[in-house]
Amino acid sequence: MDNMDTPAPVEGVPTSYSNEFRAPEGAWSQDAGYTAAPARASGGAGTGLAVREAAPEDATWANWVPADEHATEATPGAPGGGPPGGGASPSPSPSGRPRPGRRTYVLITLVVLGILAVGGVGAAIGSNRANAGSLSPLTTATSSNPPVSSSAGATALQQAVEQVASAVQPSVVEITSTGRSGQAIGSGDILTADGYIVTNDHVVTGFSSYVVTLSNGKTLPAQVVGEDAQDDLAVLKVSATGLKPIVFGDSSKAQVGEFVLALGNPLGLQQSATFGIVSALNRTASEAPNGPAGELTGLVQTSAPINPGNSGGALVDLNGDLIGIPTLGASSGQNGSTATGIGFAIPSNRVQYVATQLMQHGSLSSSGQGFLGIQGQDVTAQLAAANGLGAQSGVLVAGFSNDSVGASPAQQAGLRTGDIIVAVNGQQVSGNDDLAGAILNQQPGAHISLTIVRGTQQQTISVTLGERPANAQG
Repeated sequence: MDNMDTPAPVEGVPTSYSNEFRAPEGAWSQDAGYTAAPARASGGAGTGLAVREAAPEDATWANWVPADEHATEATPGAPGGGPPGGGASPSPSPSGRPRPGRRTYVLITLVVLGILAVGGVGAAIGSNRANAGSLSPLTTATSSNPPVSSSAGATALQQAVEQVASAVQPSVVEITSTGRSGQAIGSGDILTADGYIVTNDHVVTGFSSYVVTLSNGKTLPAQVVGEDAQDDLAVLKVSATGLKPIVFGDSSKAQVGEFVLALGNPLGLQQSATFGIVSALNRTASEAPNGPAGELTGLVQTSAPINPGNSGGALVDLNGDLIGIPTLGASSGQNGSTATGIGFAIPSNRVQYVATQLMQHGSLSSSGQGFLGIQGQDVTAQLAAANGLGAQSGVLVAGFSNDSVGASPAQQAGLRTGDIIVAVNGQQVSGNDDLAGAILNQQPGAHISLTIVRGTQQQTISVTLGERPANAQG
Protein backbone atom coordinates (compact mmCIF):
# COMPACT_ATOMS: atom_id res chain seq x y z
CA MET A 1 0.00 0.00 0.00
CA ASP A 2 1.29 3.42 -0.76
CA ASN A 3 -0.88 5.60 1.43
CA MET A 4 -0.49 5.73 5.16
CA ASP A 5 -4.12 6.47 5.67
CA THR A 6 -4.76 3.88 2.99
CA PRO A 7 -2.30 1.22 4.16
CA ALA A 8 -0.82 -1.24 1.74
CA PRO A 9 -0.30 -4.97 2.37
CA VAL A 10 2.77 -5.69 4.44
CA GLU A 11 5.70 -6.37 2.17
CA GLY A 12 6.35 -10.05 1.76
CA VAL A 13 3.09 -11.10 3.40
CA PRO A 14 0.61 -12.72 1.00
CA THR A 15 -2.92 -11.38 1.07
CA SER A 16 -6.19 -12.70 -0.21
CA TYR A 17 -9.79 -11.55 -0.03
CA SER A 18 -12.56 -14.03 -0.68
CA ASN A 19 -15.60 -11.85 -0.69
CA GLU A 20 -15.70 -11.03 2.96
CA PHE A 21 -13.51 -13.71 4.33
CA ARG A 22 -10.00 -13.50 2.99
CA ALA A 23 -7.74 -11.20 4.95
CA PRO A 24 -4.00 -10.59 5.22
CA GLU A 25 -2.16 -13.48 6.81
CA GLY A 26 -0.65 -12.46 10.09
CA ALA A 27 -2.75 -9.32 10.36
CA TRP A 28 -4.22 -10.67 13.57
CA SER A 29 -1.23 -12.63 14.80
CA GLN A 30 -0.44 -10.12 17.50
CA ASP A 31 -2.30 -7.58 19.55
CA ALA A 32 -2.41 -4.13 18.07
CA GLY A 33 -0.58 -2.89 21.14
CA TYR A 34 -2.67 0.21 21.68
CA THR A 35 -5.84 1.23 23.40
CA ALA A 36 -8.16 2.67 20.79
CA ALA A 37 -11.11 4.87 21.57
CA PRO A 38 -14.35 3.34 20.35
CA ALA A 39 -15.78 4.65 17.11
CA ARG A 40 -18.26 7.44 17.68
CA ALA A 41 -21.83 6.25 17.91
CA SER A 42 -24.78 8.15 16.58
CA GLY A 43 -27.48 6.54 18.61
CA GLY A 44 -30.38 7.81 20.58
CA ALA A 45 -32.99 10.30 19.60
CA GLY A 46 -33.48 11.12 15.98
CA THR A 47 -31.64 8.17 14.46
CA GLY A 48 -34.66 5.95 14.00
CA LEU A 49 -32.55 2.96 15.04
CA ALA A 50 -33.41 0.90 18.08
CA VAL A 51 -30.84 1.05 20.88
CA ARG A 52 -31.06 -0.97 24.06
CA GLU A 53 -29.85 0.51 27.31
CA ALA A 54 -27.00 -1.29 29.04
CA ALA A 55 -28.02 -4.26 31.15
CA PRO A 56 -27.81 -3.76 34.91
CA GLU A 57 -24.56 -4.84 36.49
CA ASP A 58 -26.35 -7.41 38.65
CA ALA A 59 -27.84 -9.20 35.63
CA THR A 60 -27.71 -12.99 35.91
CA TRP A 61 -28.15 -15.89 33.51
CA ALA A 62 -31.67 -16.30 34.79
CA ASN A 63 -32.81 -12.83 33.73
CA TRP A 64 -30.84 -12.53 30.47
CA VAL A 65 -33.13 -12.76 27.51
CA PRO A 66 -33.06 -11.92 24.28
CA ALA A 67 -23.07 -10.82 12.32
CA ASP A 68 -19.32 -12.33 0.69
CA GLU A 69 -22.18 -13.18 1.17
CA HIS A 70 -22.28 -16.57 -0.16
CA ALA A 71 -20.52 -13.84 -1.73
CA THR A 72 -19.53 -15.58 -4.77
CA GLU A 73 -18.90 -13.29 -7.62
CA ALA A 74 -18.02 -15.34 -10.60
CA THR A 75 -14.91 -13.63 -11.84
CA PRO A 76 -11.65 -12.64 -10.18
CA GLY A 77 -11.42 -8.97 -9.37
CA ALA A 78 -15.18 -8.42 -9.52
CA PRO A 79 -16.48 -5.72 -7.19
CA GLY A 80 -16.47 -6.99 -3.65
CA GLY A 81 -13.57 -9.28 -4.40
CA GLY A 82 -13.50 -13.01 -4.89
CA PRO A 83 -11.16 -15.89 -5.59
CA PRO A 84 -10.85 -17.30 -9.10
CA GLY A 85 -13.99 -19.21 -9.93
CA GLY A 86 -16.75 -19.83 -12.36
CA GLY A 87 -17.76 -22.94 -14.17
CA ALA A 88 -21.05 -24.73 -14.24
CA SER A 89 -24.06 -23.58 -12.29
CA PRO A 90 -24.18 -25.10 -8.80
CA SER A 91 -26.76 -27.50 -7.50
CA PRO A 92 -29.76 -26.07 -5.67
CA SER A 93 -29.01 -24.93 -2.15
CA PRO A 94 -30.11 -27.04 0.84
CA SER A 95 -33.12 -24.72 1.14
CA GLY A 96 -34.30 -25.98 -2.22
CA ARG A 97 -34.09 -22.62 -3.98
CA PRO A 98 -31.91 -22.66 -7.11
CA ARG A 99 -28.82 -20.51 -7.07
CA PRO A 100 -28.51 -19.27 -10.66
CA GLY A 101 -25.28 -17.81 -11.85
CA ARG A 102 -21.70 -18.87 -11.41
CA ARG A 103 -20.04 -19.61 -8.10
CA THR A 104 -16.45 -19.84 -6.99
CA TYR A 105 -14.80 -23.22 -7.25
CA VAL A 106 -14.15 -23.09 -3.54
CA LEU A 107 -17.83 -23.08 -2.61
CA ILE A 108 -18.79 -25.53 -5.36
CA THR A 109 -16.17 -27.90 -4.01
CA LEU A 110 -17.60 -27.59 -0.52
CA VAL A 111 -21.07 -28.48 -1.74
CA VAL A 112 -19.84 -31.46 -3.73
CA LEU A 113 -17.75 -32.75 -0.86
CA GLY A 114 -20.77 -32.48 1.40
CA ILE A 115 -22.81 -34.64 -0.93
CA LEU A 116 -20.03 -37.18 -1.24
CA ALA A 117 -19.59 -37.26 2.51
CA VAL A 118 -23.28 -38.02 3.02
CA GLY A 119 -23.03 -40.78 0.43
CA GLY A 120 -20.04 -42.25 2.20
CA VAL A 121 -21.85 -42.25 5.51
CA GLY A 122 -24.84 -43.90 3.92
CA ALA A 123 -22.67 -46.65 2.46
CA ALA A 124 -21.07 -47.28 5.82
CA ILE A 125 -24.45 -47.50 7.51
CA GLY A 126 -25.70 -49.88 4.84
CA SER A 127 -22.68 -52.07 5.36
CA ASN A 128 -23.28 -52.18 9.08
CA ARG A 129 -26.90 -53.12 8.57
CA ALA A 130 -25.85 -56.05 6.41
CA ASN A 131 -24.00 -57.42 9.42
CA ALA A 132 -26.55 -56.33 11.99
CA GLY A 133 -27.04 -59.86 13.27
CA SER A 134 -23.65 -59.80 14.94
CA LEU A 135 -24.19 -56.41 16.59
CA SER A 136 -25.85 -55.56 19.87
CA PRO A 137 -29.05 -53.50 19.54
CA LEU A 138 -28.67 -49.75 20.00
CA THR A 139 -29.94 -48.27 23.25
CA THR A 140 -32.85 -45.87 23.01
CA ALA A 141 -33.87 -43.39 25.67
CA THR A 142 -36.52 -44.63 28.09
CA SER A 143 -37.86 -43.39 31.38
CA SER A 144 -35.77 -46.05 33.13
CA ASN A 145 -32.47 -44.61 31.87
CA PRO A 146 -30.90 -42.21 34.36
CA PRO A 147 -30.80 -38.69 32.87
CA VAL A 148 -27.47 -36.96 32.39
CA SER A 149 -27.39 -34.14 34.89
CA SER A 150 -26.40 -30.61 33.91
CA SER A 151 -25.78 -27.65 36.14
CA ALA A 152 -28.33 -24.91 36.54
CA GLY A 153 -25.84 -22.50 34.97
CA ALA A 154 -25.44 -24.66 31.85
CA THR A 155 -29.19 -25.00 31.49
CA ALA A 156 -29.67 -21.26 31.88
CA LEU A 157 -26.99 -20.58 29.27
CA GLN A 158 -28.63 -22.96 26.80
CA GLN A 159 -32.00 -21.34 27.35
CA ALA A 160 -30.51 -17.89 26.89
CA VAL A 161 -28.88 -18.90 23.60
CA GLU A 162 -32.14 -20.42 22.34
CA GLN A 163 -34.11 -17.32 23.31
CA VAL A 164 -31.61 -14.99 21.65
CA ALA A 165 -31.57 -16.96 18.40
CA SER A 166 -35.37 -17.06 18.30
CA ALA A 167 -35.72 -13.36 19.11
CA VAL A 168 -33.09 -12.07 16.66
CA GLN A 169 -33.70 -14.27 13.60
CA PRO A 170 -36.72 -12.24 12.39
CA SER A 171 -34.42 -9.20 12.19
CA VAL A 172 -31.83 -10.93 9.98
CA VAL A 173 -32.43 -11.37 6.24
CA GLU A 174 -30.80 -12.99 3.24
CA ILE A 175 -29.71 -10.72 0.39
CA THR A 176 -29.29 -12.05 -3.14
CA SER A 177 -27.42 -9.69 -5.47
CA THR A 178 -27.45 -10.32 -9.22
CA GLY A 179 -25.51 -8.72 -12.04
CA ARG A 180 -23.78 -9.42 -15.31
CA SER A 181 -20.87 -11.09 -13.55
CA GLY A 182 -23.02 -13.55 -11.61
CA GLN A 183 -24.65 -13.64 -8.22
CA ALA A 184 -23.71 -13.07 -4.58
CA ILE A 185 -25.54 -14.12 -1.46
CA GLY A 186 -25.10 -12.38 1.87
CA SER A 187 -27.01 -11.32 4.95
CA GLY A 188 -28.46 -8.10 6.30
CA ASP A 189 -30.02 -6.62 9.43
CA ILE A 190 -33.37 -4.81 9.49
CA LEU A 191 -32.93 -1.24 10.70
CA THR A 192 -36.50 0.05 10.64
CA ALA A 193 -40.00 -1.39 10.54
CA ASP A 194 -40.58 0.22 7.14
CA GLY A 195 -37.80 -1.65 5.38
CA TYR A 196 -34.34 -0.10 5.72
CA ILE A 197 -31.68 -2.85 5.89
CA VAL A 198 -27.93 -2.60 6.54
CA THR A 199 -25.38 -4.98 5.05
CA ASN A 200 -21.78 -5.03 3.83
CA ASP A 201 -21.02 -2.96 0.77
CA HIS A 202 -19.21 -5.90 -0.81
CA VAL A 203 -22.50 -7.82 -0.79
CA VAL A 204 -24.13 -5.31 -3.14
CA THR A 205 -21.45 -3.33 -4.97
CA GLY A 206 -21.14 -4.10 -8.66
CA PHE A 207 -24.58 -5.68 -8.92
CA SER A 208 -27.77 -4.32 -10.44
CA SER A 209 -30.69 -6.10 -8.78
CA TYR A 210 -31.34 -7.26 -5.24
CA VAL A 211 -33.81 -9.57 -3.54
CA VAL A 212 -34.30 -9.75 0.22
CA THR A 213 -35.61 -12.94 1.79
CA LEU A 214 -37.21 -12.45 5.20
CA SER A 215 -37.03 -15.02 7.99
CA ASN A 216 -40.57 -16.19 7.11
CA GLY A 217 -39.47 -16.98 3.54
CA LYS A 218 -41.13 -13.98 1.91
CA THR A 219 -39.05 -12.36 -0.84
CA LEU A 220 -39.02 -8.66 -1.64
CA PRO A 221 -37.17 -6.64 -4.29
CA ALA A 222 -34.74 -4.12 -2.81
CA GLN A 223 -32.96 -0.97 -3.86
CA VAL A 224 -29.61 0.34 -2.64
CA VAL A 225 -30.14 3.76 -1.04
CA GLY A 226 -26.59 4.40 0.12
CA GLU A 227 -23.07 2.94 0.10
CA ASP A 228 -19.94 3.68 2.10
CA ALA A 229 -17.10 1.74 0.53
CA GLN A 230 -14.42 2.80 3.01
CA ASP A 231 -16.44 1.30 5.88
CA ASP A 232 -17.72 -1.61 3.74
CA LEU A 233 -21.31 -0.78 4.65
CA ALA A 234 -24.45 -0.23 2.57
CA VAL A 235 -28.16 0.34 3.20
CA LEU A 236 -30.98 -1.12 1.13
CA LYS A 237 -34.71 -0.42 1.18
CA VAL A 238 -37.64 -2.76 0.65
CA SER A 239 -41.29 -1.79 0.47
CA ALA A 240 -42.73 -3.28 3.64
CA THR A 241 -44.24 -2.43 7.01
CA GLY A 242 -44.25 -4.15 10.37
CA LEU A 243 -40.73 -5.57 10.09
CA LYS A 244 -38.79 -6.28 13.28
CA PRO A 245 -35.72 -4.00 13.59
CA ILE A 246 -32.49 -5.26 15.10
CA VAL A 247 -31.68 -3.72 18.49
CA PHE A 248 -28.31 -1.95 18.67
CA GLY A 249 -26.04 -2.60 21.61
CA ASP A 250 -23.05 -0.48 22.64
CA SER A 251 -20.00 -2.15 21.09
CA SER A 252 -17.66 -0.02 23.22
CA LYS A 253 -18.87 -2.05 26.21
CA ALA A 254 -18.13 -5.44 24.65
CA GLN A 255 -15.80 -7.55 26.76
CA VAL A 256 -13.30 -10.20 25.75
CA GLY A 257 -14.74 -13.55 26.78
CA GLU A 258 -18.43 -12.63 26.63
CA PHE A 259 -20.72 -15.02 24.78
CA VAL A 260 -22.01 -14.06 21.34
CA LEU A 261 -24.07 -15.53 18.51
CA ALA A 262 -23.50 -14.98 14.79
CA LEU A 263 -26.68 -15.12 12.74
CA GLY A 264 -26.89 -15.10 8.97
CA ASN A 265 -26.94 -17.27 5.87
CA PRO A 266 -23.57 -19.03 5.58
CA LEU A 267 -23.21 -20.80 2.23
CA GLY A 268 -26.85 -19.92 1.60
CA LEU A 269 -28.08 -21.93 4.61
CA GLN A 270 -30.80 -19.59 5.75
CA GLN A 271 -31.31 -18.55 9.36
CA SER A 272 -28.19 -20.23 10.72
CA ALA A 273 -26.82 -19.42 14.17
CA THR A 274 -23.37 -20.16 15.57
CA PHE A 275 -22.05 -19.63 19.09
CA GLY A 276 -18.76 -18.33 20.43
CA ILE A 277 -17.11 -15.57 22.41
CA VAL A 278 -15.60 -12.16 21.83
CA SER A 279 -11.98 -13.12 21.29
CA ALA A 280 -10.43 -9.66 21.04
CA LEU A 281 -11.33 -6.02 20.48
CA ASN A 282 -10.04 -3.12 18.36
CA ARG A 283 -8.55 -5.27 15.63
CA THR A 284 -7.45 -3.72 12.34
CA ALA A 285 -7.67 -5.44 8.95
CA SER A 286 -7.29 -4.49 5.30
CA GLU A 287 -9.62 -5.68 2.55
CA ALA A 288 -7.07 -4.73 -0.10
CA PRO A 289 -6.58 -5.44 -2.88
CA ASN A 290 -10.05 -6.67 -3.87
CA GLY A 291 -12.37 -5.48 -1.12
CA PRO A 292 -14.08 -2.09 -1.08
CA ALA A 293 -12.48 -0.92 2.19
CA GLY A 294 -8.78 -0.17 2.31
CA GLU A 295 -8.64 -0.45 6.08
CA LEU A 296 -11.17 -1.37 8.76
CA THR A 297 -10.44 -0.56 12.39
CA GLY A 298 -12.02 -1.20 15.77
CA LEU A 299 -13.12 -4.66 14.65
CA VAL A 300 -14.60 -7.19 17.07
CA GLN A 301 -12.85 -10.54 16.77
CA THR A 302 -15.01 -13.57 17.50
CA SER A 303 -14.68 -17.33 17.71
CA ALA A 304 -18.29 -17.82 16.55
CA PRO A 305 -17.87 -19.58 13.19
CA ILE A 306 -18.63 -17.33 10.23
CA ASN A 307 -18.47 -18.35 6.60
CA PRO A 308 -19.20 -16.89 3.16
CA GLY A 309 -22.81 -15.75 3.35
CA ASN A 310 -22.54 -14.43 6.92
CA SER A 311 -21.38 -11.06 5.58
CA GLY A 312 -23.74 -8.30 6.66
CA GLY A 313 -25.45 -10.47 9.26
CA ALA A 314 -25.56 -10.06 13.01
CA LEU A 315 -23.14 -10.66 15.86
CA VAL A 316 -25.25 -10.31 19.01
CA ASP A 317 -24.71 -10.63 22.73
CA LEU A 318 -26.90 -12.62 25.13
CA ASN A 319 -29.27 -9.69 25.43
CA GLY A 320 -29.95 -10.11 21.73
CA ASP A 321 -28.32 -6.75 21.02
CA LEU A 322 -26.21 -6.16 17.93
CA ILE A 323 -22.54 -5.59 18.75
CA GLY A 324 -21.16 -6.08 15.25
CA ILE A 325 -21.71 -7.05 11.61
CA PRO A 326 -19.64 -10.09 10.53
CA THR A 327 -17.48 -8.98 7.63
CA LEU A 328 -14.10 -10.74 7.46
CA GLY A 329 -12.50 -14.03 8.28
CA ALA A 330 -8.80 -14.76 8.50
CA SER A 331 -7.36 -17.10 5.90
CA SER A 332 -4.09 -18.89 5.42
CA GLY A 333 -1.76 -17.04 3.10
CA GLN A 334 -0.32 -20.37 1.98
CA ASN A 335 -3.39 -22.24 0.79
CA GLY A 336 -6.16 -19.66 1.11
CA SER A 337 -8.25 -21.78 3.48
CA THR A 338 -10.37 -20.00 6.06
CA ALA A 339 -8.95 -20.07 9.57
CA THR A 340 -11.55 -21.65 11.83
CA GLY A 341 -12.77 -19.57 14.74
CA ILE A 342 -11.20 -16.28 13.64
CA GLY A 343 -13.78 -13.86 12.34
CA PHE A 344 -14.15 -10.09 12.44
CA ALA A 345 -17.19 -7.84 12.76
CA ILE A 346 -17.59 -4.11 12.19
CA PRO A 347 -18.56 -2.71 15.62
CA SER A 348 -22.20 -1.76 16.05
CA ASN A 349 -21.40 1.81 17.10
CA ARG A 350 -19.68 2.40 13.75
CA VAL A 351 -22.50 0.64 11.89
CA GLN A 352 -25.10 2.86 13.55
CA TYR A 353 -23.10 6.04 12.87
CA VAL A 354 -22.66 5.21 9.18
CA ALA A 355 -26.10 3.66 8.54
CA THR A 356 -27.88 6.72 9.93
CA GLN A 357 -26.11 8.94 7.39
CA LEU A 358 -26.74 6.53 4.53
CA MET A 359 -30.44 6.47 5.36
CA GLN A 360 -30.65 10.25 5.56
CA HIS A 361 -28.26 11.36 2.81
CA GLY A 362 -27.47 8.31 0.67
CA SER A 363 -23.77 8.75 1.38
CA LEU A 364 -21.33 9.40 4.20
CA SER A 365 -21.17 13.13 4.81
CA SER A 366 -18.84 13.01 7.82
CA SER A 367 -16.47 10.17 8.65
CA GLY A 368 -16.03 11.14 12.31
CA GLN A 369 -12.56 9.57 12.20
CA GLY A 370 -9.14 11.02 12.87
CA PHE A 371 -6.77 11.59 9.94
CA LEU A 372 -3.01 12.02 9.92
CA GLY A 373 -2.57 12.85 6.25
CA ILE A 374 0.47 10.93 5.07
CA GLN A 375 1.32 8.48 2.34
CA GLY A 376 3.50 5.76 3.73
CA GLN A 377 5.17 2.42 3.29
CA ASP A 378 5.72 -0.41 5.74
CA VAL A 379 9.32 -0.60 6.88
CA THR A 380 10.80 -4.08 6.76
CA ALA A 381 14.29 -5.31 7.56
CA GLN A 382 14.92 -5.72 3.83
CA LEU A 383 13.73 -2.19 3.04
CA ALA A 384 15.79 -0.77 5.89
CA ALA A 385 18.94 -2.57 4.77
CA ALA A 386 18.51 -1.60 1.12
CA ASN A 387 17.97 2.09 1.92
CA GLY A 388 20.06 2.54 5.05
CA LEU A 389 17.05 3.42 7.19
CA GLY A 390 17.41 4.17 10.87
CA ALA A 391 14.63 1.78 11.96
CA GLN A 392 13.81 -1.85 11.22
CA SER A 393 10.05 -1.44 11.46
CA GLY A 394 7.46 1.31 11.39
CA VAL A 395 5.97 3.42 8.60
CA LEU A 396 8.11 5.41 6.18
CA VAL A 397 6.58 8.77 5.23
CA ALA A 398 6.67 8.91 1.42
CA GLY A 399 4.29 11.83 0.90
CA PHE A 400 1.24 13.64 2.25
CA SER A 401 -2.52 13.64 1.72
CA ASN A 402 -5.22 16.10 2.67
CA ASP A 403 -7.95 15.78 5.26
CA SER A 404 -11.58 16.87 4.86
CA VAL A 405 -10.62 20.56 4.86
CA GLY A 406 -7.77 20.21 2.37
CA ALA A 407 -4.68 20.13 4.58
CA SER A 408 -2.27 17.49 5.87
CA PRO A 409 -2.15 17.55 9.68
CA ALA A 410 1.14 15.64 9.61
CA GLN A 411 2.82 18.10 7.28
CA GLN A 412 1.51 21.05 9.27
CA ALA A 413 3.00 19.50 12.42
CA GLY A 414 6.45 19.28 10.83
CA LEU A 415 6.74 15.71 9.54
CA ARG A 416 8.96 15.29 6.51
CA THR A 417 9.26 12.72 3.76
CA GLY A 418 11.78 10.12 4.87
CA ASP A 419 10.68 10.21 8.51
CA ILE A 420 9.78 6.84 10.02
CA ILE A 421 6.87 6.70 12.47
CA VAL A 422 7.65 4.10 15.13
CA ALA A 423 5.08 4.88 17.88
CA VAL A 424 1.80 6.70 18.53
CA ASN A 425 1.18 7.92 22.07
CA GLY A 426 3.99 5.68 23.24
CA GLN A 427 2.57 2.53 21.63
CA GLN A 428 4.79 0.82 19.08
CA VAL A 429 3.83 1.00 15.42
CA SER A 430 5.23 -1.81 13.29
CA GLY A 431 3.37 -0.99 10.08
CA ASN A 432 0.34 0.50 8.38
CA ASP A 433 -2.20 -1.65 10.22
CA ASP A 434 -0.97 -0.46 13.60
CA LEU A 435 -0.89 3.17 12.50
CA ALA A 436 -4.35 3.11 10.92
CA GLY A 437 -5.82 1.49 14.03
CA ALA A 438 -4.26 4.12 16.25
CA ILE A 439 -5.37 7.06 14.08
CA LEU A 440 -8.80 6.15 12.70
CA ASN A 441 -10.21 5.28 16.11
CA GLN A 442 -9.39 8.79 17.35
CA GLN A 443 -11.76 11.71 17.04
CA PRO A 444 -10.98 14.60 14.67
CA GLY A 445 -9.18 17.29 16.66
CA ALA A 446 -7.52 14.78 18.99
CA HIS A 447 -3.93 15.56 20.00
CA ILE A 448 -1.48 12.70 19.55
CA SER A 449 2.23 12.23 20.08
CA LEU A 450 4.26 10.64 17.29
CA THR A 451 7.65 9.07 17.90
CA ILE A 452 9.67 9.27 14.70
CA VAL A 453 13.13 8.39 13.48
CA ARG A 454 14.70 11.10 11.33
CA GLY A 455 18.03 9.99 9.95
CA THR A 456 19.66 8.37 12.97
CA GLN A 457 17.89 10.47 15.61
CA GLN A 458 14.64 9.72 17.40
CA GLN A 459 12.31 12.57 18.28
CA THR A 460 8.73 13.29 19.30
CA ILE A 461 6.25 15.42 17.35
CA SER A 462 2.77 16.50 18.50
CA VAL A 463 -0.01 16.39 15.90
CA THR A 464 -3.61 17.59 15.97
CA LEU A 465 -5.58 15.15 13.83
CA GLY A 466 -7.87 16.28 11.05
CA GLU A 467 -10.98 14.45 9.86
CA ARG A 468 -10.75 11.60 7.43
CA PRO A 469 -12.40 12.58 4.13
CA ALA A 470 -15.73 10.82 3.64
CA ASN A 471 -14.54 9.33 0.36
CA ALA A 472 -11.03 8.35 1.46
CA GLN A 473 -9.94 4.74 1.12
CA GLY A 474 -8.05 3.41 4.12
